Amino acid sequence: MKTFKLTPKPQSDYRLEVNEIKKKCKLEKHGYRHNKIVYGFCNKLPDITELQSLGLNIEEITFEKAQLNLTNDLVERGRAKSKIDHLKHAQVENGAKNEQEEAAAQQKLTELNNNIQAAKEVLGITGTLKTLKF
Repeated sequence: MKTFKLTPKPQSDYRLEVNEIKKKCKLEKHGYRHNKIVYGFCNKLPDITELQSLGLNIEEITFEKAQLNLTNDLVERGRAKSKIDHLKHAQVENGAKNEQEEAAAQQKLTELNNNIQAAKEVLGITGTLKTLKF
C-alpha cells in the first residue's frame, strides 16, 4: 500500500487533480483532507515524476497503517452517526422501541471517536479532518 500527499493548486478544485491521479492508478475508496492537503492511498503508485509533469504537486509519503485505520474509522463514524439519526427518527415518527439498538450504536460511536482521537495524536494531527470519497 502506498500513501500520497497532494497539495492542490490555490483557487482550484482538488477533485480535478484527484481525477488525474485516478486515471493513472486505482485509489482506495476513501482518503482525508487536513489543512487543504489531500491524503490518499493506492496499492501501486505510478511514477511520481510522471504525475508531477501533469502539473500536480504530489509526493509519496511513508505508508502508516495508522493513517489507513484513521480513514476507515472516519468513514465508520459517519455511518454510526447516520444510524443513530435513523433510529431517533424512527422513535419520533413511529414510536419505535429501539433504545437498546440506539445505545449500542452510541457505544460504537464513542469507541470510534476514541480511536480517531488516539490515531490523530499518534500521527501528530491537530484540527479538523474531512473524509473524502474518491
